[in-house]
Amino acid sequence: MMLTSVSTDTFFKRATAVAEHYGFRAVDALPGAEGDTNDMHAIAAASTAAGLDRRVIAEALKRYAGTMEMRKKHPLMFYVPSFVSVPHAPQDRLSAFTLNMIGLHDPLSEIVVLKCAISILEDLGVKDAVLHINSIGDRDSIARYMREVGVHLKQRASELPPPLAERLRAGPGEVLRVLHEERHEMVDSLPRPIDFLTTPSRKYFKELLELLEHTNIPFELNERLYGDHTMYAHTLFEYVASTGTRGAPEQTTLARGGRYDNLTRAYARHTIPSVGIALVSGTHDRGESVASGKPRAKKPCACLVHIGREARIKSIHLLERFRREKVPIEQCLYVERFSEQVAYAHACNTQYVVIMGQREAHDGVAIVRNETDRSQRTVSLDSLPAYLKALGAEECRTSERRQRVRVAKGGVCCTA
Repeated sequence: MMLTSVSTDTFFKRATAVAEHYGFRAVDALPGAEGDTNDMHAIAAASTAAGLDRRVIAEALKRYAGTMEMRKKHPLMFYVPSFVSVPHAPQDRLSAFTLNMIGLHDPLSEIVVLKCAISILEDLGVKDAVLHINSIGDRDSIARYMREVGVHLKQRASELPPPLAERLRAGPGEVLRVLHEERHEMVDSLPRPIDFLTTPSRKYFKELLELLEHTNIPFELNERLYGDHTMYAHTLFEYVASTGTRGAPEQTTLARGGRYDNLTRAYARHTIPSVGIALVSGTHDRGESVASGKPRAKKPCACLVHIGREARIKSIHLLERFRREKVPIEQCLYVERFSEQVAYAHACNTQYVVIMGQREAHDGVAIVRNETDRSQRTVSLDSLPAYLKALGAEECRTSERRQRVRVAKGGVCCTA
């Protein structure tokens, strides 16, 4: 899995800037991470199972599953910059950037992760990435599928290499993984996971595909896309791009991930819904280290809140527009209740709250409310980025004037 040949510093800085705009935080900044940053990066470098770093995710789950945020059912959104070893060249390492959202069983979490990932790819110069997506369903769906795969493989055991035929006695899972990793010709004749989805799993996957269409993320259904069933559940996805010559094009995987609910059962009393994606870029020396610095960002002057599903979807579009036009904004897409969103906006101490309800989303407008004097103005979505940029500039000028006044008063007091 390889992304692009950009420098390590550029890769991490651009990925971090996009991730933080979408509301992801550095794994080091999560509750309980103080003093353990070196351990986290060491864990991050240890393995890249199934495209997602299994050990990083497991460590995050173990540390944060019991935090106050999880008890309140608010998801954790975090990113992990790291280096990972190349399996066939241990002396080399790859730059890896993983996006994760833990605690939300809603197709919207996949949408936010996928939208953020494609924005990172575009910022790194990738313009033709296509999303491949599949579903293996819930635990019952996976059990039904694995039973059918076991029957199929036993019927064709004579076609398997002898070592794999021996492993089949312990169950089809390990054999299935090896067949996919080695791209064995038997993979094409295997049953399709999507044919064994339970009714709730089909409903979840259908809703996700509809959201992808609404958010204008191009996708292709890849029924052969595989993910380790001991880790993944429901959704699997990867971003791919065509490379090579016209006569012999090849598809390169740029990012890979999925919903890894099954992994969480080892670190909590119950399954915690979790989704993530890993992007990998370039080959680097062992001596390089993960950059600890973050891009300097202006403090947002506004927080975006929504009321209803349609407004939520429109908010995702708005986030990308704000990012492209360099308008910093606070947001809480994962929170449904309006009162909780307003409380979040107050906690962020933003001067303005941008409100979009069902009617506003339908009319293509938003309400911008001044939290100081409670005045509000209706602004079209097309002109909203420029309007907020002007408000932010005015707030900066006001803040500078107040600072000069404080400095001047301090000078008078000192001379007195």
